[in-house]
Amino acid sequence: MFSPVYTDRVLDPAFTNWKDLYALDSVEVHRAHLLGLLEAGIVSRDKALALAGAMDQMDADFQAPAAIPPGVEDLYFLYEGELGRRLGPETAAWLHTARSRNDMDGTIFRLALRRALLVLAWEVQDLLGALLERSRASGGVLTVLYTHGQPANVSTLGHYLSAFAGEVAADLEDLLAGMASVNLSTMGACAITGTGFPLRRERVAVLLGFPGFVANTYEAISSSHWLTRPCSALEALLQDYTRLAADLLHKASCEVGLITFPDSLVQVSSIMPQKRNPVIIEHLRIQAGLGLGSCACLRNLWHSAPYQDVNEAADAPVSILIDSLGMASSATALLKEIVLNIGGDEARAREIALGFGVTTTELADTLVRECGLGFRSAHEISSRFVRSGRDLGALRAAFLEIAGRELPFSDAQIEAILAPERFVEVRKLPGGPAAEGMAAVYEALEARRSRIGQALGEIEARMAAGAAELARAWKALSSQAPGPARADREGQGK
Repeated sequence: MFSPVYTDRVLDPAFTNWKDLYALDSVEVHRAHLLGLLEAGIVSRDKALALAGAMDQMDADFQAPAAIPPGVEDLYFLYEGELGRRLGPETAAWLHTARSRNDMDGTIFRLALRRALLVLAWEVQDLLGALLERSRASGGVLTVLYTHGQPANVSTLGHYLSAFAGEVAADLEDLLAGMASVNLSTMGACAITGTGFPLRRERVAVLLGFPGFVANTYEAISSSHWLTRPCSALEALLQDYTRLAADLLHKASCEVGLITFPDSLVQVSSIMPQKRNPVIIEHLRIQAGLGLGSCACLRNLWHSAPYQDVNEAADAPVSILIDSLGMASSATALLKEIVLNIGGDEARAREIALGFGVTTTELADTLVRECGLGFRSAHEISSRFVRSGRDLGALRAAFLEIAGRELPFSDAQIEAILAPERFVEVRKLPGGPAAEGMAAVYEALEARRSRIGQALGEIEARMAAGAAELARAWKALSSQAPGPARADREGQGK
């Protein structure tokens, strides 16, 4: 019997995790493995039929208890014990030929994690689409971009949002790379060195919707990359969410006021009538922060863990990562709602731009382009103009002193040079906020989004094909098995 403390603190929580998160995937692995044993000639057809019939019966009428039974180590041994009760221990044991809990667990965890990662990846892909949609619609909405917390350049809301879209696209690409580490079967690795039985590892991988398997059997069991790489990608994505949240809070503050929120996304104070709190941003930041914190903990968990089969790759860490994906999913939904509903206050953008001399960068550039000054001289003239409180007389005096001649622009021309709209219009280089500059941005982002969507679709299609092939092969076997009526068994086909 196991220690009561060990049972309460380790075995029973793990048993609950397995029932909640991994039980269905474990049955899929049992089925794929049995089909692999039969097709490789390792298990006779009679034994395979007996096992298939009992497994179908268990699908129909077996329910795991609420708590782990005394003396039982985990859900797998409970499953094998129940098979033994129905078939006899000797016949039931054939299912465990040429496999270990090591390679089974690795594959089961990867199935569950792959599914959760795919759900999130599609959601983030939708967020990327929302960012692109909103960016295009906001290409003419003036705003002010900040550096070091200070007003820096005039731009557009579309330019701002499309910049973040680029970050999200990169995060999605990293998430796909992390998924590639997950999306491999470990079946056939057994404990760590494989087996002398002639397994067809690639066949079991196909039945489970994997594009392949981890070739080295020791790596299949000992690697941490299938956990740490998705963690790193998820952490980067959520960190980007928190950075945008912090910047939006700054831009939405009364003191800045560049970003507006509809009533549907703000809460009022219980005592202060004037308050309009965009707390959805804070909840985005909280959920993203909790998720990325869990990812950081999971990565740190592997520090100095031996390069062996260790329980750092067991159900508890995997379950925490799946929970983190759930938090990331919620944060993604909040961010999408924010992106689709925020507005830009152009009047405030003009006020900040002119009040803080934001457009004087363009004045300096114009002095270089049209007056032939070096940029340092143009910069000094423009700085004196800003320090004077935008006094045109001070501007002319500074130009005369430094350039040695009269400024060749009328007052109206100077005002036109300083106009926020002009600041945007002249920045036509690829990536700049002018319409011509943004064309290259959107082209690149759309291409990346298309590639990401194609890659996700391929993963999904392979999973569906594997599930269909597993269902077909299992139905062909179990329809001949003894036990429940054939119609009942066929109704259980997956």
